[in-house]
Amino acid sequence: PGGEEPMTEILLNVPQVLQNPELPNGCEITSCCEVLRYLGFEADKCDLADHYLPRSERWYGADPDEVYMGDPHKDDGTPEEGYYCFAGPIVEAANTYLARHGGGYTAHDLTGAEEADLVAQLQKGRPVIFWASLHFDDIGFADVAPYPLPKGGVHRVFHTLHCMVLCGATDTHFTVADPLDFNRTVPRDRFMRVYRQLGSRAVVFVRQGEAL
Repeated sequence: PGGEEPMTEILLNVPQVLQNPELPNGCEITSCCEVLRYLGFEADKCDLADHYLPRSERWYGADPDEVYMGDPHKDDGTPEEGYYCFAGPIVEAANTYLARHGGGYTAHDLTGAEEADLVAQLQKGRPVIFWASLHFDDIGFADVAPYPLPKGGVHRVFHTLHCMVLCGATDTHFTVADPLDFNRTVPRDRFMRVYRQLGSRAVVFVRQGEAL
């Protein structure tokens, strides 16, 4: 009696897909591939990157809410080098793929989701694609000038940004499927701090007919 009941540990069996060596800067689309495979689709990370992910020719000047910045295959310091994208291009890539491969699910931009919302998605059996940093360190910025976006506003380029899949939870920790490494656990307070620094960006796949 008294106090809250401890939550039951959750761990969704998200298959590991590593972004390297083919996609050194393709963590977002590789995370998308992991979730599609979890749902039973035979998705290929390079096929998704090359035929479904909206991309800009060059990274500098691109809007990561609209397109992937550059080429996720490249990590060579050229203007075409890959950088990152946010939720919009991943939702577009996933929904185009799903429409061509039998559907059954819809990808949704879950940006703004708080800690309880993320746990609620896991409890429904839904892994969540999210944006943080490589080692869950505080977010920094690249040593390049901010640039104006095509639709207005200015983008300041993030440094060490990383996209992963949230696939498990306990009372104190989250488990993430990292496309650079094996699944690992992160203290929930540390996870949430860095996740919020990136604007609480997230994507979830919902079975058709189910509520978000």
